[in-house]
Amino acid sequence: MRFSQLKNRLENDYGLVFLDARIREEDEIEEIALLEAGAEAREKVLYVAPSDTFFSWQKSREGKLPEKRNLLLGLKKGREDEDDLSPCRGEIQSTGNIESYAAVSEMEILKTLQAANNILHEEKRTGTEMAELMALTMKANDLKEMIASVSVKLENPIILIDSGFKILDVSSADSIDDPIWKKNLERGYCSYEFIREVQKLEEKGPFPSNSTAFEVICRFSLYRKLCSKIFWKNHLVGYVILLEKNKAKEALAEAFLPYLGSAVCEMLQRSEKHRGIFGSQRENLLYELLHGGEEELIRIRMKNSRMDFPEKVACLVVRPNEYLNSIHAAEFLKEQILRILPDSSYLKEKNQMVFIVRIQKDGKLKAEEEKRLLSLFHKGVEHIGISRPCENIMNLKEVYRQCIKLYRIRERLRVEDEIMYFEKYSFYVMISEMKERELFQFSHPALRTLREHDQAHNSELYETLCVFTRCRGHMIKAAEILSIHRNSLSYRISRILDLTGLDLQDDEEIFRLICGFKLEQYLRVSGSV
Repeated sequence: MRFSQLKNRLENDYGLVFLDARIREEDEIEEIALLEAGAEAREKVLYVAPSDTFFSWQKSREGKLPEKRNLLLGLKKGREDEDDLSPCRGEIQSTGNIESYAAVSEMEILKTLQAANNILHEEKRTGTEMAELMALTMKANDLKEMIASVSVKLENPIILIDSGFKILDVSSADSIDDPIWKKNLERGYCSYEFIREVQKLEEKGPFPSNSTAFEVICRFSLYRKLCSKIFWKNHLVGYVILLEKNKAKEALAEAFLPYLGSAVCEMLQRSEKHRGIFGSQRENLLYELLHGGEEELIRIRMKNSRMDFPEKVACLVVRPNEYLNSIHAAEFLKEQILRILPDSSYLKEKNQMVFIVRIQKDGKLKAEEEKRLLSLFHKGVEHIGISRPCENIMNLKEVYRQCIKLYRIRERLRVEDEIMYFEKYSFYVMISEMKERELFQFSHPALRTLREHDQAHNSELYETLCVFTRCRGHMIKAAEILSIHRNSLSYRISRILDLTGLDLQDDEEIFRLICGFKLEQYLRVSGSV
């Protein structure tokens, strides 16, 4: 312990009054010894003596103290009553090997000596217990085991919350009898009213901007709380909260909570469950929305942070290619997209970038926005998927899943569209939810007839009918796509009707054919047909 820390503890914890002091903060104190004739010269020792003893020793030069000498002096009555202590100070400083000292009344010297010994013994005991606690955190297999074992050692319950006041874990819910915290734990997050009260406390006396443990006393709660902020890359991600039901380990808890916060942070980083807490407040909220967090908590966070979204939004997912991912260039790409879509909200999700974007009434981006996004495909983007419109922000999880499925359809069908709208590919997404071996039964039987005929006669009737239905029976357009004369197309259609008995004037038949072609397109890629 440093001399200055010891002096502060003596003043604050024992009410001792120092009459004079000159302390170099780098001086460490590990032991206390009386200054007397023949005193052994040892480093990191605080030597204690009444003023008469010190000055006699000084004149006789009987003792020699090591470098960085520390002295606790009891000034005899008469000396401490002087308005100007400079003569005494001069006498002390004239001793060549006394650099740091503190002086109390000689009547207080024994009390000071006893108190200083108590503090140093407590410091040594705390150091040993700190080492034991560190060992416990390193041995823990998960978050619950870590805080539970530390809680037993500190003899007080521990609660972990993220920066948005969601409960991450608790050492033991059974040990919480504070009614406010019991309610918080039951719902899994802190109420809006609770958060507002905490913010009022912070406004009255700002909490530390680092992980130093600080005290919180609230008139609504039974216990004093000892808290420490959890940081990741200088970003606040949560709090360690100790409910002080038992004050026996107060000093140990105050010293250990910042270390516990660091250990908790490392454990959280290894947990897939808690990935969302390492972003900004807005990113944390988006994470909860995308992954289906508690709706009431999300609304509390939105209300508390005054966070709003446009009325009509969609989820837009961008996948950079392997090269961009390998050189960690996603941040640069993000800035480019945010310039194109300035009202967007952003979240990084593994190897993809998620944006919540404003869209038009038709469910699409503006033409100029599309054009600028398309230019990114020359800069390392391999896929952009856009969901259906989401008019209720609480349904964001569902539209996010649409974008994930779009990418799978792109891979399966080898889609060449650079920007894929869910609306266009929703049929393929729907059938992707079904078992492949059962899909073929839903195809139109006429398609099998045409496939077998084409294989036997090297014809193209299957492709002809596919294009014809896609063109809604428009002969000229279909002939152009097939690069054949209209008369040739008429012959092929006539042949198809003879082979299959289809009624191409029946809307239901046309619908079944279109669905059948899509099903077989989906299945053929996997080699099922």
